[in-house]
Amino acid sequence: MVSRLAADDRPYFRGFKPWGYTFKRGCISLATISSYLAPAAILGGAAFWCRQSHMDIGHYVFAFLSATGFGLGVFTLPGCMTVYAVEGDPAVLKQPIAAFQRAWVHKRAYLFAWWIACLSILLSFLGLVILGVGFLFTSVWAWDVVGYAFTVAMYGRKEGTLS
Repeated sequence: MVSRLAADDRPYFRGFKPWGYTFKRGCISLATISSYLAPAAILGGAAFWCRQSHMDIGHYVFAFLSATGFGLGVFTLPGCMTVYAVEGDPAVLKQPIAAFQRAWVHKRAYLFAWWIACLSILLSFLGLVILGVGFLFTSVWAWDVVGYAFTVAMYGRKEGTLS
């Protein structure tokens, strides 16, 4: 959807076809998200172990490092995932420092995109009010909004596109 959005190839959302291609990109995305957040999970596990072992200082140090790692990972992820979605080059996913730098260079628009993303995802849960069926529609809407927000933040608006 994001690559079609950047190319102004309407309609942007066409379902999940072709299934094989979508599944492959989804697996690549899952692996990337897991690897960006794995340090936070490992540090969180160390914090838990320290707490269970009554090592209070270690617990607090590792918990702080885990939370910081999680924040950095979540902040950085759209900096590579958006580029991957638009350009289709999985090599960008293996460059977390470059992804962070991209996000930092565009930080004002990027943080605004984060605000829009969080708000749209929060609003998507209103679909649960309609017997849960509405969530299928509002969830797709929310992720379309998220894709649009980060694409504009990372690539900006071009004449005649992203209107």
